Amino acid sequence: MHIREADEGDAAAVTALWTEAYAKAGPEGRQEPYALQEYFAVAAVAHVTVAIDDGEVVAVAAVFPPGAPGRSVAGPGEAELARLAVADRARRQGVGRALVLGALERARGLGAERVALWSRPYQTAAHALYESLGWRRVPERDEDDRDGRRWVFVLDL
Repeated sequence: MHIREADEGDAAAVTALWTEAYAKAGPEGRQEPYALQEYFAVAAVAHVTVAIDDGEVVAVAAVFPPGAPGRSVAGPGEAELARLAVADRARRQGVGRALVLGALERARGLGAERVALWSRPYQTAAHALYESLGWRRVPERDEDDRDGRRWVFVLDL
C-alpha cells in the first residue's frame, strides 16, 4: 500500500470510489453517481490524498484548509476532512486510519486549530474510526441537507 497526493490521472478512479462508498450506500445520502467535475472542483480547493494498492486507487480523503470554499461544516479556524472513502477490498487494513492521520498532519501544517467533518448516521464504521482517534460528536452542529441528516464531528489539534 502506498499513499500519495492525488493527481489528474486519478480523477476517474476517485469518482468511482466515491460513488461506490456513498451513492445509494444507505437509507439517507447521495443517490446519484459522482461526476468527474466534482473531483476537479474538490481538487481545486482541497488537498486530495489517495492510497494505491497494486496500481489501483483503493482509498481517498480530502482536506479543505481553513476558510477554503467548498467546506460544508467547518467553522472559523477549522479545516474540514471530507470524502473519505475506502474500497470494500481494502477495508479493515488500516488504510482509512492512515489517511485520516495524514489529513490531520496536513491540517496542522495549514494552521488549523481543529478539524471538522460530517458523516451520515448510518455510517457507524466510520464513526468508530473517528472516535478511536479522539474525534467527538457535536450534535448542536448537526444539520440536514438535501440528502438527509449530517452528524458533525470535531477534533482539536
